Amino acid sequence: MTKLAHKPVTRKLPVQQGSRTTSRMDDFPKCSVCQQQLTLKGPAPYLLPCLHAVCETCVTSAAGGVISCSTCQREVNLTDTSLQKDAVRQKEIFHLTVKHRPTELLCTHEDDGNQAACWCPECEELLCEYCQNMHNSFKATRRHVVETIVDTAPGGMHAEPVCKLHKRYPLEYFDKSCNILICTKCRAGDHAEHDVEDLDVASDAAQGQIEQHGKNVTAHHTSHQAYLKSINKAVNDTKKTSSAVKETIHHTFHSLRTQLDQREKELIIDLDNQTKQKLANLHTEQVTSEGESERCKWTSDYIKTVLRYASNSDFLTLESSIQETAQTHLRSVPPELHHSPAAVFNMRGLEKLKSDISKFGSVVGDGSASDEHTLRDRGTQTDDIHLPDPENTLKHLKLPDASKDPTPLPQFDAGTNTYSLETEIGTTLTLQCPKLQLDAARANADRCHVTTAGQLVNSRPATQHRHSGRLRKYWGTCASTPIPLPLTPSTVTPVPHTPRYWETHSRVGVVSGGWWYPVLEVGVVEESQVDSERCVCYQRRSWCVCVWSCGTHRGSLCTSVWQQGEGGKCYSNTMSDTPGTQATLHYGVVLDVGRGRLAFIDLNREVVLAKVDVEWSESLLPMFGVGRSDRYTVNMKVISGADITMTDTKKSLIYDALN
Repeated sequence: MTKLAHKPVTRKLPVQQGSRTTSRMDDFPKCSVCQQQLTLKGPAPYLLPCLHAVCETCVTSAAGGVISCSTCQREVNLTDTSLQKDAVRQKEIFHLTVKHRPTELLCTHEDDGNQAACWCPECEELLCEYCQNMHNSFKATRRHVVETIVDTAPGGMHAEPVCKLHKRYPLEYFDKSCNILICTKCRAGDHAEHDVEDLDVASDAAQGQIEQHGKNVTAHHTSHQAYLKSINKAVNDTKKTSSAVKETIHHTFHSLRTQLDQREKELIIDLDNQTKQKLANLHTEQVTSEGESERCKWTSDYIKTVLRYASNSDFLTLESSIQETAQTHLRSVPPELHHSPAAVFNMRGLEKLKSDISKFGSVVGDGSASDEHTLRDRGTQTDDIHLPDPENTLKHLKLPDASKDPTPLPQFDAGTNTYSLETEIGTTLTLQCPKLQLDAARANADRCHVTTAGQLVNSRPATQHRHSGRLRKYWGTCASTPIPLPLTPSTVTPVPHTPRYWETHSRVGVVSGGWWYPVLEVGVVEESQVDSERCVCYQRRSWCVCVWSCGTHRGSLCTSVWQQGEGGKCYSNTMSDTPGTQATLHYGVVLDVGRGRLAFIDLNREVVLAKVDVEWSESLLPMFGVGRSDRYTVNMKVISGADITMTDTKKSLIYDALN
């Protein structure tokens, strides 16, 4: 017997230095939780349902069994989801190590630190030069075809899978009934009656499906890129149009400077506010589309990686996950272009300007029906606005003839607007829009404050106040004046009742989101229950519309009407719950204390959310609540009295709420 020489130590190659090495290190995939690079010697990568990678360390140490993907902010509950090792990324890491860090590949035949030179697929081992020579000298292995590491193609360094039940038998078939790979003996045995096809055929079909998913997602990504381009154009056009309109305003007011300086300033501010709002809306759409575009790119890149590195078994294992992710992307298709109406300066009434200087001019967006209505109403709006018959909408409405009905409308407090509601059958109802003021002195200073402009903000005031007279439990404030109940009617004279109406416009921004957290509330409560709970929705003898993250419709905020601590129908997709999202939410409240009728209107959706009939026992206080500042930013403004702008749609909604 020939005595073998001692195994020599193979010299390791020096590690390359400089910026090129750093850039190559960036090629390695990262864990989407801890952001550490996934390396050959590090923790094994696992595949999340969103197709991002997470390292084994993060999987085993997940707090509460929940993993949050920092790339796409999707949470995975490990008690409900079983993660599989990401075989494709393991092969990608191996290939990148071969390409950029070959000194880390060591001989696995004998663990003595020698650098590997080749790979034997049949032995499934990395061999150094010495072990390769010995490998070629043994009769049992001399016919094995080894592959030089540097010449190995991506995805090439893997062994054909063998059956776990019948050792050494290759997996040559795919059992569709059991959704597993089987060998020849399995097919002849327990799987004889199952729907079986050749592994190559099944793999080709799965690969074809994955390729199609890749094409679909790539096309979807292209659509978002085109849409983002149109949004960028809309941003530039909006800024240019704003500048052009400003020039028009300046030129128009040049000849009227003495009388119109103040009005000019008001219109410039109005234009700037609309421009800011429009740019903010465009930014919101841009962020949303960029996020979906980025997610499409992530999915598309991973599909390319799968198609490059995956084996037949990988294709079969990944096809359903990739299909689910691709279908998630394709559920929402962006428009081809972003259509943005341009702002125009309305100069209606110029000839009448000297006698009506305070009402001249308005800045509106061009092209929408509501804008046309605004242009028309700015010159023709009167104090008497007539709501439609519910069965025939607007076509049967008539303005009252003052000569036939000289009876004046009831008078209310200063700042209150009244409107006459008249149907075609001749009945008339008066609508009262009282002037409401947020009670800054009662606002819970630990949670919110009322600004000098009269807006409720969910942050502490700059100067802390004592708790005397302030709300302590409730996260918000109330109106400064309660709404009294009508006197008890006599047997002869019924109690007159006048419905009231007010609105809120709230600017909401998502900071971090969160489940089961109210964002804002608008409602009424009986006076004795004002400070009994932190939210109106939890209080006894309370009724409100609540915007919150309900926990069921995850990823979006919902709107629902709560009555005495019980929630009603949930209107989902009020706005996205993604951090950075901003939106303006508009709600209206219709209250008829005489009839015991209360209704809430979603002015954005243009629907009556709920109509409630109640017997009240105490005076009512309008309530306005805000949520946690670490979850959301809320800036709420009460629109009431003469500040309310009536539209035909709003009239119809109020009429529906009262009937």
